[in-house]
Amino acid sequence: MMKSKFFGLAMLGLAMGASLPAVAGGPGVYTVQGNNGEPDSDYKGTLTIVQTSKDTFKLTWNIAGEKYDGFAIGDERVMAASFTSKGSSGTALLVEDDDNKGAYKSIWAFKGDTHLGVEMIVPKK
Repeated sequence: MMKSKFFGLAMLGLAMGASLPAVAGGPGVYTVQGNNGEPDSDYKGTLTIVQTSKDTFKLTWNIAGEKYDGFAIGDERVMAASFTSKGSSGTALLVEDDDNKGAYKSIWAFKGDTHLGVEMIVPKK
């Protein structure tokens, strides 16, 4: 029901000459650039997003040879995720990047952390 209302409003906006905001990419393979929230902690890697149902996603990060397995709820615009690696767990929030079509901005932290990591997640070409 909510999607049909959004679609109707979007069509009305297009008819009136308005443009829609960019929609993040959803399922696919992405390049990741991030920082652990501490000095000199930049990293690069990949993220694979697989849609497992209408509102759920499997996320797999590969960062410097380490694999992080995640599960997210949401849609292609915003995802709230949990992830694990080597016995540690954390939480991430991925939000579409209005300035970079198909991309996400993300904040994350491991359980017990007192600082946030940040990531820029861009579709792999």
